[in-house]
Amino acid sequence: MLLRSRQFLPIINDVWRLALPVIFTNLLQTLVNVIDIFMVGRLGPLEVAAIGMGQVIRMLVLVGVLSVTAGTMSLAAQAKGRRDAEGLSFVSRQTLILALFFGIALSLFGLLFAEPILTFLGSGSSDEVIRHGVSYLHIYFLGGIFLTLNFSINALMQGAGDTVTPLILVGIINSFNVLLNYIFMFGPGPFPELGLDGAALGTVVSRGIGALLGIILFYSGRNVIKLKGFDYRPNFAMFKDILGIGVPSGLQGIVRNMTQVFVVRIVTSTSAGAFGAAALAIGSQIESLATMPVLGINVAATALIGSSLGAWQTKEAQLRGNIAILFSVFLMLILSLPLMLFAPQLVLLFEPTAEATILSAGSSYLRINGLSYMFVAIAMVSNGALRGAGDTLRSMFFTMIGRWFVSVPVAYILALKMGYGINGVWIGLALGNLVQAILLLNRWLQKPWINVALKKSMLYRKHLANLPENLQEQFLEEIRAPIMRQKNMAEFVDEEGVSYQSDLETLRYTFQNGGFEGPNPLHFQTSTSQA
Repeated sequence: MLLRSRQFLPIINDVWRLALPVIFTNLLQTLVNVIDIFMVGRLGPLEVAAIGMGQVIRMLVLVGVLSVTAGTMSLAAQAKGRRDAEGLSFVSRQTLILALFFGIALSLFGLLFAEPILTFLGSGSSDEVIRHGVSYLHIYFLGGIFLTLNFSINALMQGAGDTVTPLILVGIINSFNVLLNYIFMFGPGPFPELGLDGAALGTVVSRGIGALLGIILFYSGRNVIKLKGFDYRPNFAMFKDILGIGVPSGLQGIVRNMTQVFVVRIVTSTSAGAFGAAALAIGSQIESLATMPVLGINVAATALIGSSLGAWQTKEAQLRGNIAILFSVFLMLILSLPLMLFAPQLVLLFEPTAEATILSAGSSYLRINGLSYMFVAIAMVSNGALRGAGDTLRSMFFTMIGRWFVSVPVAYILALKMGYGINGVWIGLALGNLVQAILLLNRWLQKPWINVALKKSMLYRKHLANLPENLQEQFLEEIRAPIMRQKNMAEFVDEEGVSYQSDLETLRYTFQNGGFEGPNPLHFQTSTSQA
């Protein structure tokens, strides 16, 4: 048992080494949202309600960015696992141009649909709340390009195994965000006092600074992502690869956040009204702080599983995913207890006026949902592990089942039909978390993701797909896996075959007539056969 524990320690260290900077990165990203709400709280409860409803739309639109970043992270991780520097650079350039396109599209969506969606959400809310929310979102979405570039730059580095640099960049962005928020919101000295609009403007300007710094870093040659030249012509084959993995993740995020739209609608239809929406916003922010470790492990799982599969170390990928899931459950069991015990005190940090409805509803949100945070951890890290393999389609369907077919119907029935009020909404959310966790964990343990990863690889598409299944397995297990187990070996696929190169040697394999030819790498394994 002790020996097995020692064997697992390097993997635990790898998970934690990648996850810890991501935890702090996400903490800083969430913290700036928390500070926004904290500062807006000084403007009044109507402004808090406006930013709470506006946040739902903001997240609904921004999760479309996952259509780029999820695919980017997976492909960057697998390119890094193959030690393919040129491939990693190519993925990075195509990601940036795709992020630009998405930024424009998402900005247009936000500008066009902010008002009608807020009007739908604001049942029972005053016209002033809706007016504040629309003005905030219009300014916010003017900087959509900066937002998509920020997320994409971070995803590229994290997928390639650099989780420290995004932490530094986010720290810089957040410092500017807090400073500019204060200046634009409260208008010290010669600056105009813009109120809630100032919070949006501070976010846009600080994200623009972050996007510029990230691109300069990529061209400096001092990061794992190294860009040379300015060839940004769209490659639609690469777009297809990125979006083939990313779109289901993006839709998964949209499903999750569209659920929030209906949840807010149900909440504002209860006796809590707009103050219930404020309680949901506060509870969600506190929850996002508590789940920071799980988000970090989620990203670490994507990078580690993607890297292992890029080198075709399937058993290592499975073990890394299992340990990441167990580790996340352990952390959430520890963190959920104080969240439930000190719920009122935590809500008061964000609602210092102690409005009774917000305090009561926010506290019950944390206590009821706190019981399901272990399942949130399982779902999030299983999802991250599957994303590393490029297996995102089923995750999207599982999210739809958990959210649309469990959370929303149960919340509606309990809250509005059975008289449980806002607590019924919170129970519906918790049950949705449970169902989603069961489905995602089962997908991971069944291991179909290994075959998904293989069929998305360039090696399979160009060559292995033309081989009989027994020769595919032979090449993968007797040639590819043992060769790529060597630390300095890189894989390069071309139209005729595949080359494995290190500083010491090059091994070349060609595929023709339903077979493959090449040397036996006897020094990498005990036995092999040649086709």
